[in-house]
Amino acid sequence: MKLARLVLALTASLVVLGHAPLPARADASALPPPPEIRFEKYQLDNGLEVILHRDSSLPLVAVNLWYHVGPANEPKGRSGFAHLFEHLMFEGSKHVGHRFDALLEAAGATNVNGTTSWDRTNYFETVPARYLELALWIESDRMGFLLDSLTKERLDVQRGVVKNERRQSYENAPYGKSSLALLDGLYPEGHPYHGAVIGSMKDLDAASMDDVRAFYTAFYAPSNATLTLAGDFEPKRARELIQKYFGPLRKRDKPAAGARTPTPPLAAARHVEVPETVELAKVAFGYITPPAYSKDDAALDVTAAVLAGGKATRLYRELVVKKRIASDVDASLDSNQLASTFEVSAMVAGKHDAKELEAGLSSVLEELGKSGPTPAELSRAKRRLLVDLYDNLQLLNGPGGESGRAGLLQRFNHYLGDPGGLPRYVRALENVSAADVARVVQTHLGAGHRLVVTTVPTKEKP
Repeated sequence: MKLARLVLALTASLVVLGHAPLPARADASALPPPPEIRFEKYQLDNGLEVILHRDSSLPLVAVNLWYHVGPANEPKGRSGFAHLFEHLMFEGSKHVGHRFDALLEAAGATNVNGTTSWDRTNYFETVPARYLELALWIESDRMGFLLDSLTKERLDVQRGVVKNERRQSYENAPYGKSSLALLDGLYPEGHPYHGAVIGSMKDLDAASMDDVRAFYTAFYAPSNATLTLAGDFEPKRARELIQKYFGPLRKRDKPAAGARTPTPPLAAARHVEVPETVELAKVAFGYITPPAYSKDDAALDVTAAVLAGGKATRLYRELVVKKRIASDVDASLDSNQLASTFEVSAMVAGKHDAKELEAGLSSVLEELGKSGPTPAELSRAKRRLLVDLYDNLQLLNGPGGESGRAGLLQRFNHYLGDPGGLPRYVRALENVSAADVARVVQTHLGAGHRLVVTTVPTKEKP
């Protein structure tokens, strides 16, 4: 019933947002209270953080485990190792053996997966409430006893799977090489975010069992992880089960935090051309913007939603409908700990060329920086972001483990040190004004801070 009340409350909020344009800067006293995700947080003696969010409206429990390690922590010459290690976590552990999938499938588990992002790696599943103990046993076993069953043969199998994933996502995918060029060019070599999360073929080939052991020992300690449960459980019993399965795991030192100095933007504009066997040219702008949840992050989120994401957005109306020089447009913000990556891109339409499209993209950004969004654009962008967020709150575990209530608690805990950051984030979005959007475009998305990647169609395979 609690979930039903939450959905009704959120729906009521969206009705208000849908019929009344927001003022330039929202008056907090006129807005409904932002939603909260109730939780309790504590820590085991071995350092494992635990977050509990109880909602008994459905007999399900989301188990969501984050290790605070990602590609940003990889040693030199081992790009892609954090993602490769994520694959190894599904290869079996000492007591569970290779029954991971069979046991969870037999229990009726859904949304069973793991993902790797720059600063973290997560593992998650949603199980019927009566199988919570099974899920905790499986997760604790691979946290404590992964190396006992891992072999060179299993490493080689997963190395092959990851290399094939790279081919499918980048090397053999249309515009994949252009995406790699942007990722390689935006952050300098040696920066924790240089390159793609999936790593290079050369580094993947070089990964050894010694690397696996060293990475596991350094980063897969209870003290470097956070376990979140969301759903139908009795808190006292959940605490007992967590203590039973995770409490005995050996305490190991938490890895030292690396330097967290925010990354500055590009000092000068750069241009890269990438020949690819595609039909249409594409132009992509990449920028380094401030870290997740820092001062301008919410305004940049709103900016991306003003620019693209539907036929009412600025880029679509200007470049696809009015000038007809683009067939598709996109804008996105990937917010991370040291920096965020803002991308704007468009596909050339008809007989127009990439230079014309680049000028068109620049013109739209310059105008947005001068005049800001219209009230209708600003209102629509905020509404879209809030609808997406509220839609997320109806889930216990989202598809990537970083959304849904369990995922959001983890994300706020990881980046803010406070799982209860949701109301603050909602207020930050609501308070973004037209002037804020204009300011962040001028400050962070100027031509002098831009990496331009142009995909040049070729007939022959380059």
